[in-house]
Amino acid sequence: MRRTLVTVTFSASLLFAAGRARASGFLIYDLSGEAIGRASAVSAETREPAANWFNPAALAYLEGSNVAAGAVIVSARSYFTAKDSGEQTSSERGNFVLPTIYAQTKLGQRVALGLGIYSAFGIGLRWPDDWHGRENAISASLQTVSFNPNVAVSADEHWSFAAGFDAIRSTVDFENGLPSIVGGKVRLAGGAWGYGFNVAALYRPLPDRLHFALTYRSRVKLSYDGRADFQPGNPDFSRSLPDQPGHAEITLPDIITAGVIGRPTRALTLGFDVNAVLWSTYDQIPIDFESAPDRMLNPQGHTALTFRGGVDVALPLGVHARGGLIYDRGAIPAQGVSPALPDSDRIDLTAGLGYERGFFKADLGYMLVLFLPMDATGGVESPEGRYVTHAELLGLTVGAHF
Repeated sequence: MRRTLVTVTFSASLLFAAGRARASGFLIYDLSGEAIGRASAVSAETREPAANWFNPAALAYLEGSNVAAGAVIVSARSYFTAKDSGEQTSSERGNFVLPTIYAQTKLGQRVALGLGIYSAFGIGLRWPDDWHGRENAISASLQTVSFNPNVAVSADEHWSFAAGFDAIRSTVDFENGLPSIVGGKVRLAGGAWGYGFNVAALYRPLPDRLHFALTYRSRVKLSYDGRADFQPGNPDFSRSLPDQPGHAEITLPDIITAGVIGRPTRALTLGFDVNAVLWSTYDQIPIDFESAPDRMLNPQGHTALTFRGGVDVALPLGVHARGGLIYDRGAIPAQGVSPALPDSDRIDLTAGLGYERGFFKADLGYMLVLFLPMDATGGVESPEGRYVTHAELLGLTVGAHF
C-alpha cells in the first residue's frame, strides 16, 4: 500500500513538472544581427530578407534577389534563493546556437517569394542533480525549427500584403528528480510537428521615409508523443515505476506585431514596435500516460506585451551604428513560475554594427537581457523562493543581393 501511494504521489508531481517544462515555450523573437542591434523594432523595415520573420509584406519592396544566413548565440544562467534557508543555487550556464536562413526573390514587379528557416521558440536549463528543487526540474529543453515560405504582393508603392505557411518541428527533453524515498530521477523526451500560418500588411505613406506595419502569426498546436525513462535509486521501486509512453499537447501562442519606421533624415532611422504574445494558449494542458493518472494542467499563462524602440545611424563608408531598448512583460504569474522556466519581466539593452558594400552586407548585434527578480509562491511548480536570470544574445548575419 505504501509503495502504491508513493507511486501515485510521484506520478502527480511528475505530470505537473512535465507540463511546465513542455508548456512554457520561450519566444526568441530577435532573429537577425541587424534586428538585434535595433531592438528588433524592424517590422516596418524593408532592408533585409529577415522580413520573412518580422513582416513578410516588406519582401515585396526588396529589389532583385536577397539571401542571408547567420546565427543567434544565446547564453543564460538562472539563480534561485530559497525563502526558508536563504541558500542560493545557480543553474549551469547554457550556451545555444540558433542558425537562421532567409531568402527572397522577385517575380515581376509586384510579387515576391520568401523563405525563412529559424528557431523562434526554445528553452534550455540544467540545475544540479541534488538541488533543493530537483523534484520540480533538474533539466529542461524545448527546441523548435520553423520552415516558413511566404508570398508578398505590392498593390502599388504604398501598400503590400503577404501570407505564409508555418511548419514547426519541436522536441522536448527533461529530467526530474524522484521523491527522496524512491531516489534517482526520470527522463522524459518526445517530438511533434505543428502547422500554422501568418499574414502581414505594410503601408508606406512616404516610401522609404515613413512606414507602418501589422503582422499576425497564428497559434500552432503541438501533439508530443514520447517516453518516460524511470531510473529509481531504490531498486525496490523498479517494478512499480516502469518505463512507459506519454502524450501531451501544447499550443504555441499567437503573435501580433504593430510597428512604425521613420527617417527624419537619410542617415537616421527610428523604429518602434509592440508585440502582443497570447500566452493564454497555455491555459490548460492535457498530459496522458499509459499507466500513470491522466492530468489536466492549468499553467495560467497570460497575454504579454513587449515594447521595442531602436535607432540606426548610417555613417560613412557603408557603416551603420545601432542601439535599442526593450521592455518585455513576463507571461507566467508567480504561482506558475518553475525552475524549467523562471519567467519574469525583462529589460533589454541592445547595440550593433552593420556594413554594406556592393552586393555584400554583414550585421552584428548584441543584447543584454536583465530579468527582474520573480518570487515563486511555492507549490507543485517550484519550491518557494526568488529567481533571478541573466542572459545575453549575440547575432551575426551575412547577406548578399543579386
